[in-house]
Amino acid sequence: MLANSLSFQKHYCDYCDVFLTHDSASVRKAHNSGRNHLANVKDYYASLGHDKAQSIIDQITSAYESSGGPPPGGFGFGPQHLGAPPPPQFPMMGGFGGPPPFGGRA
Repeated sequence: MLANSLSFQKHYCDYCDVFLTHDSASVRKAHNSGRNHLANVKDYYASLGHDKAQSIIDQITSAYESSGGPPPGGFGFGPQHLGAPPPPQFPMMGGFGGPPPFGGRA
């Protein structure tokens, strides 16, 4: 019976003091974006002094950067892509490109 309970890992959230149902990226992502979790994280860092909070943030950042972080340029989507229109499409020159002009022959 104990072996069945150890067959899958559960993720523990230190901020919320709960075990998540599964240790999968989707479950952790959903939990971490939840209202209660975000409030708990905010309360935790607010209870620390500014210097201590900055020290923890620096430790997390350096660990993230040393592990490789995201690919260069991000994931191909983000705020940098939202405001720009798509690049213009130029017609091909020569060859049998498209249909003849409306109403007649070329």
